[in-house]
Amino acid sequence: MNSQIFEFKGWLLGLYVVILIAAAWLLLLIAPTALDSLSSFKTIEDLYLPLACLVFVWLIVCELGYNILLILPKGVALELHEESICVCTPFGLKEIPRKAVKGCKNPVHRMTRSPKSGLVIVSVSPKYRVIGPYGFKVNPRFYGASVKGESEQSIVKKVRAWRKVNNC
Repeated sequence: MNSQIFEFKGWLLGLYVVILIAAAWLLLLIAPTALDSLSSFKTIEDLYLPLACLVFVWLIVCELGYNILLILPKGVALELHEESICVCTPFGLKEIPRKAVKGCKNPVHRMTRSPKSGLVIVSVSPKYRVIGPYGFKVNPRFYGASVKGESEQSIVKKVRAWRKVNNC
């Protein structure tokens, strides 16, 4: 079997950076008002805007920052080799041996609007789990629609086919 390499779409990193800049700009506009309401704290309503800013920053760092880190090292989402699979992580590609890959979870289509829609989740043994967007060890994951010429369903089918070929 030849190696298969699945790369992220090139424009996606640019889009994430533009969204990050726009979010930071919006936060800079809202932050002075939030600090004023925090300094003149009298009722619980004065905490709504500062708490909204904190949640906004948390979402920017965890979700958007995590996706940027997945793309930055090499721009490669997944590599299928004879003996191993390489999956993107925030710290670069992580090589996982064939025996540690348990499968690929059924993809949730993007139109469902669930928190896991569009994610390709490669199930691995606990030893090979990676740091997720919120700091916990999770199965490696990335958005399948962000890969060149692929969708989440096609990537899952190729990972499953790779496992079947190698298990025979």
